[in-house]
Amino acid sequence: MANKIIKKYRKILFVILLLSLILSNTNIVYAIKVKEIDRQVLLTNFNHINITLESSKDLKQLKKLIKYKRPRAIYIEQWVLDTSGNKSLLEKLQKISQKYNTKLYLIIGRNSWFGKRGVLHTLEALNTYGKHVDGIVLRVEPHKVNVWKDDLGIQAQILNQMLDAYSAIYIESKKTDKHFLAEFPFWLSDFKGPKKTFSQNACDYTDKIIFLLDNTDKLKTLDINWNDVSCNYIIDLTKRANNQTEELIHETYEILKSKLIFYSNFNGFLIDSDSTLKESE
Repeated sequence: MANKIIKKYRKILFVILLLSLILSNTNIVYAIKVKEIDRQVLLTNFNHINITLESSKDLKQLKKLIKYKRPRAIYIEQWVLDTSGNKSLLEKLQKISQKYNTKLYLIIGRNSWFGKRGVLHTLEALNTYGKHVDGIVLRVEPHKVNVWKDDLGIQAQILNQMLDAYSAIYIESKKTDKHFLAEFPFWLSDFKGPKKTFSQNACDYTDKIIFLLDNTDKLKTLDINWNDVSCNYIIDLTKRANNQTEELIHETYEILKSKLIFYSNFNGFLIDSDSTLKESE
């Protein structure tokens, strides 16, 4: 009788040992796969990912990236959707983002969309794409239009028009339970109104703001008060936004690390999905 009990427990112990070996090997394989992904796209600690035209052609690899990195949000620019062959791309990205509990945002914008145009085009995008996305990002660079002059009065008028647009869009987006994010060049935050800076005012009419890094010279010289921003903000490091090489992007990242000593409402970096930016040890 005792021998039967011992044999029975031996079998149970053998099964337990076998299962532990299988699970251990599975974890090893998973870790190897994660390392393989990391070698291909080195996005360590970058939690907002911009879908580039190139990466949109390989949804299988893109899905792996999102699966292993689990970003807070993924972004797609409207012009990528309008490219030949990408008609159903947004619907596919929506399924991927929902599967991995990731927000999906559409980026729209023209330099001149700082007033009524911004309101009309943003609301049009919400009506057209709203059912597939969690929100809309309006990217505006007013200094690139001919009405922007080296005159503080004119600049203040344009910035006020931007704030008016943000306010109107924010009210409408809340009606459909969608997020509204405003993206503008980081150095605009240096403009100070009677009580608040431009970025602090923008926080009143948006869910988040995105600082576009479009000028590394200004980044080096301006003492940006990142921690004075009263809402969650993201810093856009994408190559398309500032037309930099990988080396310059990394240099910019190092400058930012020296300036962002204390992360207050900092919500993360936005970087291209096909970037190979390496974070220093």
